[in-house]
Amino acid sequence: MISVAGLCLAFAACSGIFGDPKIELNPHPTKRYGIIVTFENAPGPFDSIEANADYSVTDYSCVPEQPISGARLLPSKRIDLKLRKVSETTYETDMYVDLLKDKDFYSKGICHWSEASFSVVASRGRMKFMTPLPNFRYPSDVEETRYFSFSAYERRSTDMLNTGNKDRGAYPEPSKTFSIRVNAKEMR
Repeated sequence: MISVAGLCLAFAACSGIFGDPKIELNPHPTKRYGIIVTFENAPGPFDSIEANADYSVTDYSCVPEQPISGARLLPSKRIDLKLRKVSETTYETDMYVDLLKDKDFYSKGICHWSEASFSVVASRGRMKFMTPLPNFRYPSDVEETRYFSFSAYERRSTDMLNTGNKDRGAYPEPSKTFSIRVNAKEMR
């Protein structure tokens, strides 16, 4: 039989009893990337187009172990980015890789925000089309293109996060596809 106190301790261990760290913005970020999102051959409009940046700490030494499990829960943060419409098919935004402030959250040493990723999601009904730039340290300019089928675009009532395919030729009818291209360029 499990006691109420034991259950509370178990739930606290799973949810991170140390609480969420107070994440702050870096007052002087310098590592800026200009990001251009281009839609090609889309069969129609989207209900919404959103962009975000995900940041994470990767150094386990700055984070305490959770009681019982011994797991270390690394801080992470998602920031919504404002897209500016350049044309009917092109949007742009800026992303700072060093947007979050390195800090000693748990009195175990400075946690450094060392990884960032970007993604754009175009929604049509419940179908979401996502093109990500995965976690990396943005060593140079990068580009990612994902292809999506016209038939997926028509399935607006399907609740799905569709990450498409990197190869247009993977579809049975390659001519009935559209693409979302994301290009990130370091701004000096």
